[in-house]
Amino acid sequence: MSIEANKALVWQYLKLYNGADLAIVDTVISPDFIDHMHPEQERGPAGVKHALGLFRAAFSDIRYQVEHMIGEGDMVAFRFRLEALHRGSFAGLAPTGRRVTLTGMDFVRIENGQIVELWSCQDTLDWVAQLGGKLVV
Repeated sequence: MSIEANKALVWQYLKLYNGADLAIVDTVISPDFIDHMHPEQERGPAGVKHALGLFRAAFSDIRYQVEHMIGEGDMVAFRFRLEALHRGSFAGLAPTGRRVTLTGMDFVRIENGQIVELWSCQDTLDWVAQLGGKLVV
């Protein structure tokens, strides 16, 4: 696939965070997909659907914005900003009713027209603090 086709595939995947139909997952995610930030997650489309279901149950009014996207070879990288209303339990944290923001950068590897690997780097410490979590050292 061309770099532009790879970017278009990633854009399809990212629409899922703004509420797109989960059926897209079966098209864009490889059966061999692994999320390296969450190695405990089931591989493939089923794991992605489960994770998105948990996320959508905990957050509403989600606004996912890509601030930069670049591609090279079989890789696409992007920087994002996600804003959402915390309305349900997430990662053991009770709903706060607050509007929260998560920023980060992701690298995606594409193989045979599907996303096969994802590496994420997110400002998790700030995210957890916004959700009412405490850092224990």
